[in-house]
Amino acid sequence: MKRLIKISAMALLVVLAMTGCKKSYTITVKSNNAEWGSVTGGGNYKDGETATIFAIPKPGYYFIAWNDGNMENPRQILVSGNAEFIATFSDTPGGGGGTDNAVTVSGSISSNTTWPDCGAGVDYIIEGRFYVEGNALLTIQPGVTIMFTDVNGGIFVEENAGLCMKGTANNHIVLTGPTNNQNKGAWNSVIVTSNRNDNQFEYVDFFNGGSYEAPVVEVSGKISMKNCLVNGGLADGVSVDGSMSTFENNTIKNMNRFPLVLGRHQLANFLGTGNVFTNNTNNMINMTAFWLENTNSTETVKFTNQGIPYYFSEGIRTETAQDVMRVKEGVDMVFAYGKEILISEEGSIIVEGTENAPVTFRGLQNESGYWNGIIVESTRTNGANKLVNCAIKNAGMSDEAALSTTENCRITFTNVTISGSNGYGMSIAIPIDWDTEQYDFANYHVTASGLSFSNCTQGNIYERNKDQVYTTWPGNKKLARK
Repeated sequence: MKRLIKISAMALLVVLAMTGCKKSYTITVKSNNAEWGSVTGGGNYKDGETATIFAIPKPGYYFIAWNDGNMENPRQILVSGNAEFIATFSDTPGGGGGTDNAVTVSGSISSNTTWPDCGAGVDYIIEGRFYVEGNALLTIQPGVTIMFTDVNGGIFVEENAGLCMKGTANNHIVLTGPTNNQNKGAWNSVIVTSNRNDNQFEYVDFFNGGSYEAPVVEVSGKISMKNCLVNGGLADGVSVDGSMSTFENNTIKNMNRFPLVLGRHQLANFLGTGNVFTNNTNNMINMTAFWLENTNSTETVKFTNQGIPYYFSEGIRTETAQDVMRVKEGVDMVFAYGKEILISEEGSIIVEGTENAPVTFRGLQNESGYWNGIIVESTRTNGANKLVNCAIKNAGMSDEAALSTTENCRITFTNVTISGSNGYGMSIAIPIDWDTEQYDFANYHVTASGLSFSNCTQGNIYERNKDQVYTTWPGNKKLARK
């Protein structure tokens, strides 16, 4: 019996040796003279991982070599045991990684790596696309300048990895194309596919990316972006189809297409203050989704004034009770040909313009009936639906109305102007008391004040149940009929 237990224990040890956890080793990195230069990259690594170590000479000093004679800087170490590396610095030139020499990197990293400021005009040169793999976090420190060698250059952050680029107000991080190509599209993109909270860009300047008509920054994961400059691109500046935690004080300019593309309407909630968009061919925020699809039941989807219009290439449609669309003062909403806003029975629309900053809904082209208009079916109560201080322009496609409501709809209109409809200004349906064949205003929950109309081809207000056209809002008073 004891022999059997011993054999079983030995077998277990063999299995553990073959499939168990890898050992961890310590990579120690030192400087021969801390006044002449510093080092980074030391730490604990698992067997088989790659450690990247840096020697960073101070201004006026030079990196010579590591204690084993190797002159690579940065240097990648395949970890197989404890090891110590000492950087030798000198006050006279001697080769390898000085302040006038950029560090060339290519391929990928799979362990946490920091790129410090090397004090050179260009600190790092990336050849081709550089991948951040596994669970690695690439941290780029303030003052670093990265140059991509050609139109294929970029940084790709895989689904579990991270990229943290945090400069300062006085020490930006710069990503740019080669010295001999300062044209748009000189390099490709920074692509983030992971949802890590440490995907943070602050005080980062992106110059002349977007080759192959790709966005300069493309996010299908998660990102926070503050105080960044995106200047020049063959296509879009920043494209987000994943999520954002912050987007504020960014400047995007000189794009050949849109400065900002959002693949989900609720991403508008994260657009903060201070963003500037200028000199872009299509100087609008491109909203590419159709369904409003608010996934957070405690928040509305809120559109705030970002200084340029929102462009809806697919229109907007609500579906569930969570889908609440709120439009703040001064917002300009532009719609592609034939598109519309459709607020379903459970959805909601709240437009909060002011007298000095009204909200505008319009078609991309200044043509009568260019887009379909706004259709409200919502029956939500407690003031959940209202349009206040807004203008609806160039809607009413195919002889339809620019603004339509259903018989059971509940909504309030205050100071709404409608112009350029190819059909009616409004289409409404008031309940009828069939005993008297009169309008049943007691069971009608649409109210309006301050309505105005101009250039509506078929008339101002069409009431469907009685097939009547009115010039002013129908009510208990004498009707002003066209």
